[in-house]
Amino acid sequence: MTKFDANKFEEVVKKSKQKNRKKSILMVVISVVLSIILVFAILLGIFSINDRRFFENAKYLEVRTRFMTPNVQTRHLPQSDIGLFNGKNTVEVQKDVDGYPLEWGNISGTFNIFSKLGKVDSYSVGGKSYPEGRRMNFFNPNITYKFMTADITEKAKEEGNYIRKTGKNGSSWLVFPDDLYEEVKYPNDIANIVKTENRVVEVGISFDKPYTYEEVQKMMPENLVQAWYWVSEGEQASNKAQKNIYVNETDEDVFARTVTFGYSENGDIKFGDLRLGNYWEGDNGLKTAFEMLKTDYSSEMDKDERKILDDILKNNHLKNKKDMSLNGIVLTGRSENFKQLEGKSWIRAASAGASAETIPYIKPTK
Repeated sequence: MTKFDANKFEEVVKKSKQKNRKKSILMVVISVVLSIILVFAILLGIFSINDRRFFENAKYLEVRTRFMTPNVQTRHLPQSDIGLFNGKNTVEVQKDVDGYPLEWGNISGTFNIFSKLGKVDSYSVGGKSYPEGRRMNFFNPNITYKFMTADITEKAKEEGNYIRKTGKNGSSWLVFPDDLYEEVKYPNDIANIVKTENRVVEVGISFDKPYTYEEVQKMMPENLVQAWYWVSEGEQASNKAQKNIYVNETDEDVFARTVTFGYSENGDIKFGDLRLGNYWEGDNGLKTAFEMLKTDYSSEMDKDERKILDDILKNNHLKNKKDMSLNGIVLTGRSENFKQLEGKSWIRAASAGASAETIPYIKPTK
């Protein structure tokens, strides 16, 4: 019978513990290394997604500026503030007013790794005091704009002269008789513009009805720059819809913002794989650009914007330039050159926008 050796047993146990300890240390080291690799892989994935979100959001800022904001261009690529899970793009924008580049505030967009495009914020626009600069107002020729004063509204409520309608999710609103509304008096700033001296001005012209691109070319004076074309969604799409607007009669800006989609033929700018500027060359036509807007960005638009974009693609002849319909145009030029537009029957409204005093060392385009 073998005699038990306590010393030898302790030595075996000791070696076994040492071996297990080494295995444990090795497993811990491997786990730490794998964890570090996993963390780096996750961070790399997050950075990659965030970088793609930055590019998508930045491109959308460019597209929205070019196609949905009259006569506004970005000045450079966006300045970005990118965090681990989100970021923000900010781009300075400007207007070209008869060859004068005028700063016009900025547009910004926020994004994160969970959203495709993120949010595009409103423009931060500079001074609004005419004639240095203000937003232009546009009026769709397919819509009749009406408003009702606060006093008449209160009287109608007191007399019960209204109908309450209800919508989904418990929403409700009041509908007043049409005869209580007054038709908006459309602004025409041309008479005041021509009185100013030594200035270049941009003017948003709303037509009395949609005109084809070819017709517009015959209507426009040669000494004014055609800066931006407001593309029509088609008269048959709107069918002369009446748009009632409730405002206070003392409100200076009594007009609801009109959704505008359009383009400028000036410049040829590339942003990544998106070409902007020459819309009539090969496959880069305006129809292709608008289809891209619908495919890539319509989820970020509100309901009215999506409907108008759908109508433009359905009802307008975007591939045929001469037959394409326009709701209006942005013209820029010397103030005195706008005199030729006084009394024109095809002008429904003329709204002044950005303006600058002419100086000797910058020659206007026209």
